[in-house]
Amino acid sequence: MKFKRTLLATAVMMATATQAMGEETVKTGKASMLDQVTVTATRTEKQLKDVAASVTVIDSEQIEKEMARNIKDMLRYEPGVQVGSEGRAGIKDINIRGLGGNRVKIMVDGISQPQSFDSGYTYLESQRNFIDIDTLKAVEIVKGPSSSLYGSDAMGGIVAFTTKDPADYLKPEGDDTYGSIKGGYTSADEGLTETLTLANRTGDLETMLVYTRRDYKETETHGGANITGEARGQANPLDAGSDNLLAKAQYQLNDDHRIGVTGEFLQSQTDYKLMSDKYLPSTTKGDDKKKRSRLSFTHEWDADLAAFDNLKWHLDWQDSTTDQKTTIPAYGSYNDRIKKYDYSETSYQLGAQLDKTLELSGLTHHIIYGFDVVDTEFTNDQTTLDLGNNSSSKENIIPKVDSLTYGIFAQNDIQVTDRLSITPGIRYDHYEYKPKSNSGYTTEQKDTKEGKLTGRLGAVYKLTENLSTFAQYSQGFKAPDLIDMYQTMDNPAHGYKQLANPDLKPETSDAFELGLRGNNHLGSFEIAAFYNKYKDFIDTVYLPTAPGYWQITQEQNISEARIKGVEIKGQLWLDEAINAPMGTSLKASVAYADGEGKQDNAKSEPLNSVAPLKGVFGLAYDDPSELWGSELTWTLVKSKSSSDVSNNEVSSGNEQYVPSGYGIVDLTAYYKPHQDITLRAGLFNLTDKKYMEWDNARGRDTTYVGFDRLTQPGRNVAVSAKWEF
Repeated sequence: MKFKRTLLATAVMMATATQAMGEETVKTGKASMLDQVTVTATRTEKQLKDVAASVTVIDSEQIEKEMARNIKDMLRYEPGVQVGSEGRAGIKDINIRGLGGNRVKIMVDGISQPQSFDSGYTYLESQRNFIDIDTLKAVEIVKGPSSSLYGSDAMGGIVAFTTKDPADYLKPEGDDTYGSIKGGYTSADEGLTETLTLANRTGDLETMLVYTRRDYKETETHGGANITGEARGQANPLDAGSDNLLAKAQYQLNDDHRIGVTGEFLQSQTDYKLMSDKYLPSTTKGDDKKKRSRLSFTHEWDADLAAFDNLKWHLDWQDSTTDQKTTIPAYGSYNDRIKKYDYSETSYQLGAQLDKTLELSGLTHHIIYGFDVVDTEFTNDQTTLDLGNNSSSKENIIPKVDSLTYGIFAQNDIQVTDRLSITPGIRYDHYEYKPKSNSGYTTEQKDTKEGKLTGRLGAVYKLTENLSTFAQYSQGFKAPDLIDMYQTMDNPAHGYKQLANPDLKPETSDAFELGLRGNNHLGSFEIAAFYNKYKDFIDTVYLPTAPGYWQITQEQNISEARIKGVEIKGQLWLDEAINAPMGTSLKASVAYADGEGKQDNAKSEPLNSVAPLKGVFGLAYDDPSELWGSELTWTLVKSKSSSDVSNNEVSSGNEQYVPSGYGIVDLTAYYKPHQDITLRAGLFNLTDKKYMEWDNARGRDTTYVGFDRLTQPGRNVAVSAKWEF
């Protein structure tokens, strides 16, 4: 426990130091982390210090400083958040406070992103992270249930990506043109990146174009034998490339109306050698293609009417596809085969939000209300070509499904006194699934519909000018995934069967959070404690076997869970605190969580989805000239104890493998030799530490022979150059 006490003590001392100078605020011109603005947390612009929730905002400047190449890199320094390991389909999921997968809502410019699933077969999976980070203005992470504002999938939290606008590059007024070229290299995956950005304002019309090309190979591991088979110590070879195009046009019709059109297109292609799959020959090859396209129309109206002051509405079309082709050489009783799997989601999304500020009974009310409607068609096809017999077969693990979901919401931010604000909110959601008949899916089909009401109550109270506390109660729910409801597999040759269950109920949650914040000329801090309880979790049930089958399974609502924890983060201006050189700062964050769950009346078991204790400390210097700067970041992760680990995810009788704790050091720096040129460099895992992340070890028992293949890169570098014109 020494590691835990050291981290917590350090963070608490740092937080306490920001209050050492009393209540008087000294204007320094420095923006603290609590001064950042969030829109997602309350659906309206608010500084973090005024929000009754734990929220993290990562802006484009921070993304560039940390030299992130993907979502995993972008979130690596955020305790309480872990990004799943990279599978064949890409980064699997984002986990917030112990919940991940489709229980975390992911949005791009307010548009819900596709679902992910993992069938257990290497040739049958999909992911939902169809985003290129060079297009991002910011990412907001709302921790904890947020269904009262965003409906289903927001049971664990929200990750909201916001793409850049033309105004982010142009001067505040008048005609203007901007352009930039950026190139980068990362040694961990031999990655090359090129980004072109163009923006223009002519009169009342603003336009923007951002294009990014990426080429990369597999992310290296920290050593291990370069052999075939499950014991392979190096990553499976891959060769990948992607193109991403973001185009925007926004027009100010008059003083009250503004419209915008956005087009976005991402495509990627990856060629694999699946050398470490224990169920397939080591010469198996994969060829995957992924695409996401969207077209959006937005309208903003400053109306100043009795019913609303402002109206924002949007209409979106989005199409995402994952195509997997697996070429499998002959083995055992099988001939040479090709397995093709295609999965797509096509959706139309309509949403509107209205805002009204008014005075009632001496109190200021900021009311927002609106609705969301999403109509989605899900399709999937699985084709097996037997090259030896020159035959083919086709099946669908789920039917074609039409999904219609809609929600209506209302929230009232009440300024009760100068010190106290209270924010109640409520939302009703309804979803309908209508499976369609198709020849590849023969299981009996059944329509499903369900409604759910969720609420939230939050409050912020200012104890002093510099110190405030917040509390909230929030509810969440998660509609069943299609793969849980409809997936069927019947393989008598191998003796297993999976049954559909269209009668699944939504998963639900209740969450409580209490926090303390401080902010003055020395810095800022936030301490938050949370307790989340979940019911009707959907989990796999092993049913009685039948002749010819050794395993029959079905997804059912059988589990409940609870997760509790504490998170601390702070920022200290060392130039103010200890008279360090101007521009020197220290930041720290620590996250600890503990969780357990159980099925029906069984004994409670630890939740392996909860990340181990993690702390991040950063020492930074930004020269007052803004020409150069550097940051040294130290990440510490504690090993899980045996009492925090369940063996339910490994084979009966075996023990879950628990990787050792670790500490890694990263160093980044930037330099501007000219006002239009920025050079950046990063040295990651500076001490060449060999380590494995907990999420990579999950589900592996102590007899597994391929742990070296699951390690993270050793010492690696990244460089980039950007020219603005």
